[in-house]
Amino acid sequence: MDNVDKIKKLVLDGYVLDDQGAWVPLSERLETEKKIVERLSSRKVLCNGRWIPIGKAQESCAPENMPVAEDTKSFNKRRAPRSA
Repeated sequence: MDNVDKIKKLVLDGYVLDDQGAWVPLSERLETEKKIVERLSSRKVLCNGRWIPIGKAQESCAPENMPVAEDTKSFNKRRAPRSA
C-alpha cells in the first residue's frame, strides 16, 4: 500500500492531523479545539505556554523558561507530519 492509499484510509477511518503532525481521531481533535475556543471566549490567551487573562498578558508575559502546560505543548513545538 503506498502513502496515498494509507492517507486515504486514515481519513476515511476518521483521522486527522494534529498540530504536531500525528494522526488522531477527529473526535479528539474537535475536543482540543473546543477547549481552545472556550478559553478564548473566557478572555484568556496563550502566553509562554500558559493560559492567562488578556489583561495580564498585556502587562507582561511570564518568563520564557516557565514550564509549558501539558495541553498546550503542541502549540510550542511543531514538526513535520509523520508519514502514515
